[in-house]
Amino acid sequence: MAKNTIDFTTGNIAKPLIAFSIPLFLGNIFQQFYSITDAIIVGNLLGPNALAAIGATSPITNLSIALAIGITLGVSVTVSQYFGAHDSAKVRLTISTGYIFFMVFGLTVMLLGLILTPAILRLISTPEEILSDAIAYLRITFAGTVFLIGYNVTNSMFRGFGNSRMPLILLALSTVLNIFLDYAFIRFFGMGVDGAALATIISQAIAFIFAFICFQRNYSDFRLTPREIRFSGRILSDCLRIGIPSGLKGSTYWLGFVFITSVINSFGAATIAAYSIAAKIDSLLQTPVISLQNGLSTFVGQNAGANKPERIKAGVRTSMSFGIIFAIFMTIAVFCFAHHILAIFTDDAEVIEIGTQYLRITSVFYIIYALQEVVQGVAVGVGNTLILLCSTIVAMWVVRVPLVYAAAARFGAVGIWWCLPSGWFIAAAFANGYYLSGKWRERIRKRFAH
Repeated sequence: MAKNTIDFTTGNIAKPLIAFSIPLFLGNIFQQFYSITDAIIVGNLLGPNALAAIGATSPITNLSIALAIGITLGVSVTVSQYFGAHDSAKVRLTISTGYIFFMVFGLTVMLLGLILTPAILRLISTPEEILSDAIAYLRITFAGTVFLIGYNVTNSMFRGFGNSRMPLILLALSTVLNIFLDYAFIRFFGMGVDGAALATIISQAIAFIFAFICFQRNYSDFRLTPREIRFSGRILSDCLRIGIPSGLKGSTYWLGFVFITSVINSFGAATIAAYSIAAKIDSLLQTPVISLQNGLSTFVGQNAGANKPERIKAGVRTSMSFGIIFAIFMTIAVFCFAHHILAIFTDDAEVIEIGTQYLRITSVFYIIYALQEVVQGVAVGVGNTLILLCSTIVAMWVVRVPLVYAAAARFGAVGIWWCLPSGWFIAAAFANGYYLSGKWRERIRKRFAH
């Protein structure tokens, strides 16, 4: 077994879960720093309008990234299941097939993004005063799609083997590089928001290159050489059966936020900037819970392959306990420090006030977020991501988006902030209902019972 690989199918549960989830958490923190660094440097050096331009592009970039990363999840789950079943040949074939498919997919997303950027930004009512900056930022971001997808494919393979440490190290290095390039391009080379976007894609390219090299060196049994590259339609089908609903889940979620952002945009640049900053902080605060879900999905995947449902139940109890504790802690932190954190990004009093209001309202519901997010790891781990897609469609399109439109018309921006967490209640009902129904056991029995 390669160094830093974790076998979740035997021994203690809490210790390896925590050991695996901590690097995932730190990696998610560094991932958030890509966008947060842009916001801090742009907000302080270029002003609120440039910051609003980046904020206006967020739902679009998140939409395309969510689709790509969601589909790569199929690779991670498939690798973890075959690894748990000790089927090395299938693991190797999954890796080769995954790289071939996602390089083609990445190029397609890149080309479509470059062509459609202006039309998309106009469609979501991006204010004219920030439109040119938003177009420049989004086009450069799309140009780096191949590197982002390549890194996440490699990262999904590391995670399938139970190795969360190597991606953390690589991501930390690329984040430091991103901060340096961000500041240099804007401060010393006089570039605008396009400099921030360029810094990000250069950093992502380096992360991908080094991730691929490290994977080849650390997993010599699964090393890709030109002669060993194989494509399997059946393996791709298995990956896509898991990954497409997950990718559609993410893209459906962010497509909903495209519409929500168009409502937020109607309240002007200050509200856009405040939401842009506060949403980044909100995402950062949610990373411990997301990391627990990611860790649990790998744990469940390996134990599904080993046909150990009782061990999965014990893992869920452990992960949920930590998730609730984190949620309570983060809510307290927001009420104590939200104003001070926002002041790091900007000195605009109106932006700080609106952003603080958003964070304090949203944080009240963090415990509901934890109750739905962590247990989703069970559905992901056994490969039933369709239930999560259905959950997202109902939560976003039946509940959240209609409520936002209605509340914004009657109460203004504050009504939007109160409606955003509404989807978490629906998602919690779906995820916990699926787990408590025990249908995931039947899925394991059909595929992996020996």
